[in-house]
Amino acid sequence: MAIQWPLVLFSLLAGAGGAMLAFAGLSQLLGGSRTVRRRAVWCALALFVIGGLCSVAHLASPLNAISAVTNLLSFSGISIELMLLGASFIVGAAYLVLTREEGRDGAVRVVAVLAVIFGVAIGFFCGHGYVIDAQPTWSTETLPLAYLGTSLALGAFAYALVAAATKTPADKAASAEELGGKLWPAVLVCAVVDAAGILAYGLFLGLDAVAAQGVLFWGGAVACGVVGVLACAIAGMTAQAAKAPAALAVAGVACAAIGGVALRMLMWACATGYLNLFSHGIPSVMLNL
Repeated sequence: MAIQWPLVLFSLLAGAGGAMLAFAGLSQLLGGSRTVRRRAVWCALALFVIGGLCSVAHLASPLNAISAVTNLLSFSGISIELMLLGASFIVGAAYLVLTREEGRDGAVRVVAVLAVIFGVAIGFFCGHGYVIDAQPTWSTETLPLAYLGTSLALGAFAYALVAAATKTPADKAASAEELGGKLWPAVLVCAVVDAAGILAYGLFLGLDAVAAQGVLFWGGAVACGVVGVLACAIAGMTAQAAKAPAALAVAGVACAAIGGVALRMLMWACATGYLNLFSHGIPSVMLNL
């Protein structure tokens, strides 16, 4: 089946934005830089907007976009994605408004908890909408796990990059202070989830299927999305992270992005060709229409 690039980009960008939002929420709860959090939330909102535009592009016409909005309560795959996208955007915007001034700690903590919940959920449900019986290679819970893992890894490294680019009053990168000093361990957790999801989905597809898509699976998903991501996250736990946090974060973002795109390409490449609704831009099956 033809790769649907708007959906590839939507799921990865929206999921990464959700992960950045979740990291900002954790930073609020565990301790970190207010400047880092606000910059990360701005980045998350930008990713939500770009990802949303990709989703609209896939719907192919204004009428289909309107149908997607008016059928939110159908709780189809795309309606859940849109609800989480909207909820995450609202939470991020609320955080920015509430943190413009000091003295709103209680409300900010509530919003931070919601940021973590919605930020993680959107990465998972962007993949769960594809779990349908009509596609045997999609009908597995390892697929949304892989979507979640790749989104978490990309968002985690992107947050680390924002932290590395932000200076403390002592003119040092803010990375060491983030999440109560546990930023890189949190990034490593996301990298492990990423690796587990990719490998689990590959095992589900089977050796014959992944062998037929060797470049995508072994080159993109495994070499970059698993090995590269884990290597960057582990390096972040060493003294190298303090010397060059930005370089590590950039390398992690690159590996996670390549791995995330490769996984989604693999999903489409391994799909059977008889379900052509996606390639014609007709979202009715996802809207329960």
